[in-house]
Amino acid sequence: MHRLGFLHGGSYSQLTTLADPAVQVWRPRDLYLPDVIGGDFDDLDTLVVSDRLHPRLLDRAVPWVLKVAERGGTVVVLGENGDCGWIPGLRGFRPAETNFWWWRVPGGDNGVRRSGDGHAAWDHLTERSVRWHYHGLLEPPADATVLAYTELEREGDPATRQVLLYEDRVSTAGRLIVTTMDPVHHHGSRFMPGATQLLFGLLRWTGTTAPAYRS
Repeated sequence: MHRLGFLHGGSYSQLTTLADPAVQVWRPRDLYLPDVIGGDFDDLDTLVVSDRLHPRLLDRAVPWVLKVAERGGTVVVLGENGDCGWIPGLRGFRPAETNFWWWRVPGGDNGVRRSGDGHAAWDHLTERSVRWHYHGLLEPPADATVLAYTELEREGDPATRQVLLYEDRVSTAGRLIVTTMDPVHHHGSRFMPGATQLLFGLLRWTGTTAPAYRS
């Protein structure tokens, strides 16, 4: 059985997401950030680090979070969690202005492009799931698989320094999936087309393609 953990801070949107029957299908372990201890993470196959967590509380849990990937599991890090300097292999993070409303303009384009055609992620994600908005730009490890980036920012190669979603199987024994999008907040708030698709797609993808976990 796939063992999923959901690390959250107890906000309304996080609790609403956790209680959603479509999420409960995966039987996620409820990991309330202020109360977690190291043993709560020991046997997880996949850990979702919810968006918008308290930075000091997250700092305390980082060693336990990373052990999931170091043992061969999957860690999904969602957006609005600071500069993500604790993520192995990440070479850079830059804040970006967020355009919430571009999709309401006829013919609007926020510059987001999918990448990694043929990758297993696209069996579970749609283009719309990665085209709503973002809260920063990532520079992933050189050998990571970029899945979404934006062409509208002005600094550096978009496909390597303006990344919004990537999978990294080189920096740990498992894998890291990192994004600057915040689907838990928007799904739980019932606001933003595409956010729910991203959240559910990530759960399906990680739940069906999890690396072998080593205890």
